[in-house]
Amino acid sequence: MIRLGPDDRPAYQIDIIDGYNWWAVTYDEQANPLVALEENVTLELISQVQGMRVLDLGCGTGRYCVLLAKQGASVVGVDPAVQMIEQAKRKTINFPGVKLFYGTLGQMNFPDGAFDLAVSALTLSHISDLEPTFREVARVLKSEGRMVISDIHPYWPISGHDYVEFFDETGKEFRIPEYPHLIEEYWQLFKKYDMQLRKFGSQELIVG
Repeated sequence: MIRLGPDDRPAYQIDIIDGYNWWAVTYDEQANPLVALEENVTLELISQVQGMRVLDLGCGTGRYCVLLAKQGASVVGVDPAVQMIEQAKRKTINFPGVKLFYGTLGQMNFPDGAFDLAVSALTLSHISDLEPTFREVARVLKSEGRMVISDIHPYWPISGHDYVEFFDETGKEFRIPEYPHLIEEYWQLFKKYDMQLRKFGSQELIVG
């Protein structure tokens, strides 16, 4: 049984980027059922990427960089946690179609219309203000480009579990902050930046 509401167990709250830098070395070694569940759904939404230029926003250790490169995409991964990028470099060393950049999307200055597809997997809940990211994604996508987003349900952080947790080698728990973003917030951003919401989960729809 999962207890909802604030979790007051002792733990060390850690900055988002510091947390992922610390977690990077063991990130791929720890079983994560959420990642396994998310990956199947997200890959189905992404569909075919052969010959596409893809932006992996918050690429972490390069999970989607590898998956999409294997399908014939040229992938550009961006992440503000330098240790995550270092892990991604090791993972993608045999994939020349993958380029990795340390920093935020706003710092990259990619050309207008540079990408066919932008993927953001389990990332946006770590950003408190989504608008700068959406503004930049809308700029770097081609006019017929797509953005595929996966993330935790916003009611999870609202319930008090506003963090993702990991443990160091001593078993000490660390918590990286997460922020709730309701679907209404996404709709408003889609509308503002001339993007359409075409699919939500398994539902086909057009909004915006």
